[in-house]
Amino acid sequence: MSTASYPLPMPKPVTRKVARLRWLVRMYVALEGLASIVLVLGGAFWLGLAIDWTFEPVPFIRVVLWLMVAMLAGYVASRFLFARIFRRLPNSSMALLLERNFPELGESLVTTIEAGESHRPSPLGHQKLLQHTGDEAAAAMGHVHLLQIFQFRPLLWKSSLAAILALSILALAFLQADVFGFWVARMQLDDTPWPRQVELSVRGFDQYTVKVARDDDFQLEVEASIREGHAAPDVVEIRYRLADGRRGRDTMTRVGEALSGRDDHQLFRYTFKNVVTDLEFDLIGGDDRLRDLKLRVVERPQIIRMLLDCEFPEYMQRSPQSIPVSGRVELPEGTMVRCRVRANKSLEQITLYDSESQQELTATIDSPEEFRFAMKIGSQDRVLLITMLDTDGVKNREPYRVVVSVVPDLPPEVSVQLLGISSAVTPRAIIPFAGQITDEYGLEEAWFEYQVDQNPPQPRPLATQPRGRRQLTEINPFDLAETQTDSKSLLTALHPGQQLTLSVKARDAYDLQSEPHVGSSHRFLLDIVTASELRAMLEKRELGLRQRFEAIYEKMVDTSELLRRIGVEPSAPAEETERRRQRDRLRISGSLQNVTQLAYETLGVADGFEEIVRELINNRVDTEELKQRLGEGIADPLREIGSELMPRLEEVLQQYESAFTEKASTEARESKEHHGVAVAQAEVVSEAMKQVLDRMLELESYNELVELLRGIVAEQKQLEEKTKQQRREKLRRLLEE
Repeated sequence: MSTASYPLPMPKPVTRKVARLRWLVRMYVALEGLASIVLVLGGAFWLGLAIDWTFEPVPFIRVVLWLMVAMLAGYVASRFLFARIFRRLPNSSMALLLERNFPELGESLVTTIEAGESHRPSPLGHQKLLQHTGDEAAAAMGHVHLLQIFQFRPLLWKSSLAAILALSILALAFLQADVFGFWVARMQLDDTPWPRQVELSVRGFDQYTVKVARDDDFQLEVEASIREGHAAPDVVEIRYRLADGRRGRDTMTRVGEALSGRDDHQLFRYTFKNVVTDLEFDLIGGDDRLRDLKLRVVERPQIIRMLLDCEFPEYMQRSPQSIPVSGRVELPEGTMVRCRVRANKSLEQITLYDSESQQELTATIDSPEEFRFAMKIGSQDRVLLITMLDTDGVKNREPYRVVVSVVPDLPPEVSVQLLGISSAVTPRAIIPFAGQITDEYGLEEAWFEYQVDQNPPQPRPLATQPRGRRQLTEINPFDLAETQTDSKSLLTALHPGQQLTLSVKARDAYDLQSEPHVGSSHRFLLDIVTASELRAMLEKRELGLRQRFEAIYEKMVDTSELLRRIGVEPSAPAEETERRRQRDRLRISGSLQNVTQLAYETLGVADGFEEIVRELINNRVDTEELKQRLGEGIADPLREIGSELMPRLEEVLQQYESAFTEKASTEARESKEHHGVAVAQAEVVSEAMKQVLDRMLELESYNELVELLRGIVAEQKQLEEKTKQQRREKLRRLLEE
């Protein structure tokens, strides 16, 4: 069989149709690629314009956006234009495309192109068959319309959109040349902001962030300019975002109505209530936007430690001391205070206001969280108001109050009383004092101050001076008979009929003011009397004490009689016996109460007589016989009765009462023994009291005798005075004759 080694020549209609299809495909791809690029660039133009007009990003952000647009446009150009338009389109691919769209070709076109491009030899019979197939394909080319292969609707839409975008940009360039030029300048990284009809600004925001104290309200104030062609929006909306993701929006309150020419801006306000977490918000009003404004929640500055380094006045003799303060402190007058304060966060400014001086104190910042200041405590209470401004620009809600209460230095406390002296004394009396003189920080000097009638007061120093001691208990008596060392004359010359005012005074070491602190006791007013007058007054007191003791003695006799009557009634029926036992029990109880009361009263009478003895001694009018009569004869026995005999009787009666109450009638014998002991002891007490009463009566007789002698002496003095007066009268008459 013969073979052919040459390819089959393709018919010209087939070649022209395939070439034309290849050109149409490339034209379609080019139009679609260009439309895609125009869509990307046009969309980027308008989207960039919207973003730039809305947000006005900084040049760096704009550069990033342009790079992203360039990358996107490059990708679209590479993917949809260059990669497709320069792609190889072989005849076989074109034939398959035609066969797929025109089934009536019956694969003749594909066979013809493959036979024409094949370089392999083929049998002669096959050659004729292939030539016949090529003739059929060439004949069919006349009925093939290439435009039917393409879908022009997507290309039309894409091209239309691209044309619209391009025309819109051209329209903007011709109709809004200033806007187009401004946008082109912005694309060239010009930093001039867009001109707007509404211009919003926020008061108090630094770089779009404001720090707010936790749980505090924040009032947002927005100004809308109405100058230079700007107009205020009807509404300013606030859109906020919380840290936990929640969102919200609200409308700001329009404050008043601004007028152009009169006002510069329209004010809007909004209050964030109890801000507890960070939040971001945007402001939208008219064509202006303020975005990414932030409120950052911070803690308020607080004082976590305050120490007062106190240096006390020298006279107090106190060591320096550091006192922690929580709000109120008490300090002595004259204290020098250096206050050291520590806060919970870094501080920028401290304001100290002093209520006493109504001025601000100077504070020294030692570290970001610590400061100190000094002050001297005067005589008035003061309140310090501390206001702290931290580095976040936040102040404490209310000024921190430090209340300084001044503890004044009180005068010495002189607590003394007269001892063994009544309201009348003789000119040579000794006036004892009992008590003490105290001062918190130490005494410096103590003295008596006495005044005779209306004469100026005179001082007399105490024999023992305190000199720095805080307490003085040794107060020497004030001796009216004390004499001067050199002249031996009386320091205090007194005469009967005069009045002596006496007090004890003391001075401390207080030196903060010109006048020292002087404390004084009560003023004791004493009448100066003669020895006879004093004895007469004491005799009246003796009489009162005797009458009082007579009442005590009579009550003791009645108590003894009451004890004797217990259990002496004859036998009676059981019911009557029980009533008698109840009555006897009451008699014992009453006797016990009487004895307890009489013991105290007896000791009181003993104290009265001892006081009389002391007054006699202190007034230097005592005699040994009188002291024995009053002391050993009356006061001592009375004290023995009140402190020994009567307590013993009280103890016996308590035992008697207990035995009488607890024992049954079968043990009445033991109760009778207690009864006998109680009656006997009562007799002992009564007898002792009778002896003392007899001595009182003897003393009364003695006093009456003394009083009679005083009367005789007084009459003798009166007679002598009358005799002297008559002699003077006779002598005067003789001289006249």
